[in-house]
Amino acid sequence: MSERAEFTEALKGAIAEKTNWFNSEELPRMLDNYRLLHTCIKNIYDLLLKRALITADPYKLEKKISEIKAPDDTAFAESDASVVIGARFSDYESMMDFVCTYFKFSVENFDLAKIKRFNELNNSFQWANFTTNNPKVNTKGLASLLTEARRNLPAISLSMVNDSVSKSSKAITEITRILKELSDFKREEYKLKIRTQIMGNSSYNAGAATDPSTEIAEIKKLFPSVMGKTPFYSELINEITEEDFSENKDAHQAKTLERLKVAVKVVTKEKEKVNTKQILMETIRVLSNLSNEYANIATKLNDNVKILEGSKNTFFTKLKRAIRKAFNMKEPPLVYKFIIVDQQKQTKQAREIDINIFISNVARKANFLGILGTPTSPEIKKINESPEDQILQFVNKQISENNETLTLLTAADDYFKTNAAAQDRPKIKGLKIDLVSVKNIIVKANQKRAEYVSYIEELSQMKKLGLSDN
Repeated sequence: MSERAEFTEALKGAIAEKTNWFNSEELPRMLDNYRLLHTCIKNIYDLLLKRALITADPYKLEKKISEIKAPDDTAFAESDASVVIGARFSDYESMMDFVCTYFKFSVENFDLAKIKRFNELNNSFQWANFTTNNPKVNTKGLASLLTEARRNLPAISLSMVNDSVSKSSKAITEITRILKELSDFKREEYKLKIRTQIMGNSSYNAGAATDPSTEIAEIKKLFPSVMGKTPFYSELINEITEEDFSENKDAHQAKTLERLKVAVKVVTKEKEKVNTKQILMETIRVLSNLSNEYANIATKLNDNVKILEGSKNTFFTKLKRAIRKAFNMKEPPLVYKFIIVDQQKQTKQAREIDINIFISNVARKANFLGILGTPTSPEIKKINESPEDQILQFVNKQISENNETLTLLTAADDYFKTNAAAQDRPKIKGLKIDLVSVKNIIVKANQKRAEYVSYIEELSQMKKLGLSDN
C-alpha cells in the first residue's frame, strides 16, 4: 500500500471515530444548550411583551420556517425600537424553537455553509457582550429595552431576567465552542471526500498529478461531475497538496490526524457517594421553571375567555347578569367542553371544565412552582429536610399533575381556536409556543427522575451482589 493510501485509510478511521463522538456526545450537548438558550429567550420575550416594551408580531405563528436564518440586523430609528426589536426578537425566538424542536443534530445534517448560518443566528443578539454600548444594533436595542424593563421590576422577575441573560451567555459560549470544533472537523471530512471520491475515482489520472499544481488541475477536472453542487474550497484543496507534496508533508499529515483525535477523558474511579437527594432537588428546580410559563398562559387564557364571552354579550345576557346582581346571586359556572386527546390510545374524550376555576388553578400552580424555585423559601427547605422516599413521592405527583395540566392546556388551545367567532379568531392568543416550552421542561424533569431511579436500582443490585459498601 502506498504512503498516500495509508494516510487516506488512517483518515477514514479517524473521521468515523470522531463522527460517532460528535453524534453521541457533542451534538446532544449542543442541543441541550440551545434548549436552555431558548427557555431564557422565551422568558425575556414574554416579560417585554407583558410590560408592553415590544410589540407582538401578529404573524408570528403564520411564518413557516424551513431553514436556519438570522433576523434582520439593519439599522433602525430609535423611535421604532418597540416594533423593530419586537419583530426581530420574535423571529429569533421562533428560529430557536425551530432549532430545538425540528432540526436534527447529527454530523450528516451539517455542512460548512449551514454551520456559518448557525453562527450568524447565534450572533443576532450578543449575550456575552450584552450592553447598551454594543455596536450591533439588535443587541444594543434589546439591551436598552431590558434596562427599561428592570425599572420597578419585582425582585423575583428581576432575578429571572438577570439569570436568563447570564445563562444565555454561557449557553452561547458552549454552542460556539462546539460549532468551531464541528467546523474544523467538517473541513477535514471535506478533504477526505476529495481523496476518496475524486482522487480514488477511476477517471482520476494519478500519474499526471506529480506536484501541487497538477494535482489541483486533476481535482478541478473531475470536481463538477463527481461532487455536484458541493462548493469548491480552494483553501482546503491547497491543504491536501501540502499533505501530499510539501517538504513537511509528514508533519502536515500528523497535524491533520492529531486534529481528528477524540479527546479521551481520563476518569479516576473513586469511591464517591452520589448525592441522590440532590438529584431529586434538582428535579424540583427544573419543574420550578414552569412558573413563568404558567403565569403567561393564565394571562392568555383570561384574555381568550373575554374575547369568547364578549361575542355572546347579547341583550338577554346583560339582562340576566343585571338580575343576578340585583338579587345578589352568584354567577353560574362558565363551563367549556374540552376534547381530551390521548395520543397513546388514539382516543378522544369530552370533558366539561369550569374555565375560571381551571385558569385559577394554572395561576396557583405558577405561584407554587415559583416558590419552589426560590432556594431560601420555607417550603423548599421543608422538602429538602424530608426523607428521600417522600421527596420522590412529591416529584412523582408533580410530574403527573403537570402532565395532566399540559393535556388540558392543549385541549384549551384547541377549544379557543375552534370556538371563537371568525371575526375574533385573529385576536385569540395561541399557546403553541408556550406548550412546547412546558413539554420540554416536563421532559427534562422526567429525565432527572429517571436518572435518580436508575441509580437507586443499580445501587440495590450491587448490594444484593455484595459489591457495594454503601
